[in-house]
Amino acid sequence: KFVIVVVDSTDRERISVTKEELYKMLAHEDLKKAGLLIFANKQDVKECMTVAEISQFLKLTSIKDHQWHIQACCALTGEGLCQGLE
Repeated sequence: KFVIVVVDSTDRERISVTKEELYKMLAHEDLKKAGLLIFANKQDVKECMTVAEISQFLKLTSIKDHQWHIQACCALTGEGLCQGLE
């Protein structure tokens, strides 16, 4: 099982909601062993949060019981999507 979360890298105001929902999902019994893929979308937009900023804000390094990967992407061009799914 995998959980795929798409983060809007330009939406600094709602990243806290994303963090809250992410940890709720990961705590769910059915997802105890699920891997986690986070797409940092809209990386083509000037002034967006970087992958490092998003990772730090979501405290991804504190997630020890799930394998996780964060991938920069741009859904409009498809850049980064295949790399994330690999």
